Amino acid sequence: MPKIQTSCPNCQQPIVAEIQQVIDGGRNPQQKELILSGGLNLAQCQACGFQGQLPVPMVYHDAEKEILFTFSPPDIGKTMEEKEGALAPLLKKIIDKLEPEKRKGYLFQPKDMLTMNSLIKSILLEDGVTEEMIESQQEKVNLLDSLFAQEGKELTETIKNNNDRIDREFFALFAEIAQRIISSQDEKAIEKIQAIQEILMIETDVGKEIMAETQEIQAASKSLEDLGKNLTRSSLLELVINAPTDERVRALTSLVRPAMDYEFFQMFTERIEKSAEEIRSNLVEKRNLMLKLTQEIDQQMYERTNAAKEIINSIIEEESPEEALIKIIDQIDQLFVQTLSAELELAIKEKQTERKDKLGNLLQKIQELTTPPELKIIDQLLSAADKGELENLLEEMKEQISPQFVDYMTSIISNFEEQINAADGDNQEEMKETLIRLKTVYNAVIRRSMKIKIDENKN
Repeated sequence: MPKIQTSCPNCQQPIVAEIQQVIDGGRNPQQKELILSGGLNLAQCQACGFQGQLPVPMVYHDAEKEILFTFSPPDIGKTMEEKEGALAPLLKKIIDKLEPEKRKGYLFQPKDMLTMNSLIKSILLEDGVTEEMIESQQEKVNLLDSLFAQEGKELTETIKNNNDRIDREFFALFAEIAQRIISSQDEKAIEKIQAIQEILMIETDVGKEIMAETQEIQAASKSLEDLGKNLTRSSLLELVINAPTDERVRALTSLVRPAMDYEFFQMFTERIEKSAEEIRSNLVEKRNLMLKLTQEIDQQMYERTNAAKEIINSIIEEESPEEALIKIIDQIDQLFVQTLSAELELAIKEKQTERKDKLGNLLQKIQELTTPPELKIIDQLLSAADKGELENLLEEMKEQISPQFVDYMTSIISNFEEQINAADGDNQEEMKETLIRLKTVYNAVIRRSMKIKIDENKN
């Protein structure tokens, strides 16, 4: 985002802030997310301590939905003509980016929003979020605010009295806030969120349902772990057939969806046809439930993959892809990386050189940002060609060879040994070779660490 010099809304002292005034919600979903969450155009004043959103003219556009909203912050010192003049270059940017055939009538009739709240509400309404849904969300936020302000019996009674209002959406909102609090490492706030969560799970109907689901997932996970290397389609089918509840079937399906392929369901159908009539209807119900669940999981995966593609495409078109990536780094998960890798392979296959380079750079940057510094050091040490080069690297990195680093290497080796035991064939042999190299580096690190301690004691 471009940086500008402006005045602090509170004390009028000059401040420098990153400002985004043109938001293309269709092409740039992360910008849309920022404006909806109130995270756009935030600034901090070093003089008075002000932290908040800067009031600047903004334009919001979504070509697919054919919507164009404008917002001018209230300013009694400016005339209508001056406000329109501030918006004109922003609107021109939107139009200039569009191909001539996509410049439709709505672009020349933008809807003016009087407040940021009305702008956010209008965007949500265009997304199909109704007034009732917005009000319901606000009620949940208000209820959460009241819970954070209460203690003991009062807190418990409030939760009991609002049982009908506490649904899964409430728990999703609570989980989002809890994650932010945990990330802040505020011990008192973390204790508070844990206390509220404990009462919610015990005293609400939805909490009890979630608790039961969690227990079923744990039981399903244990049954799969017990099978270990003996996990096959046949053994998985036995787990499903003997599952005591529908929730156990749901848990198994969510945990091992890839194993439930066409061959698995063919085996299930054959088993039903051979089964006694008194249990056949129960097996049919389980199979139908699993078919429904796998379809739902596949649909969710399809939607998440498409969402990841949209974010990837928007990032690589940014002037500064790295800055755009850093803003959404907490959203990067395994599916995002898998989608990015698949898009990179497709670009290579179709010989899209420019796109291939952009995607490759993005993947490399993600690896740099998400790789723990300790692992980077280990990779460097593993790249040493011989003992002499390894010793030279250790000398260069002696400031980083801490007790914590040694503990990290110990953990890495332990985890690697467990993975080797679970692997088989060529993979196992390759992993054993890597383990030997890891232990060689580890022994050199231990020697270096001991030498550092001896030198320190001499001094």
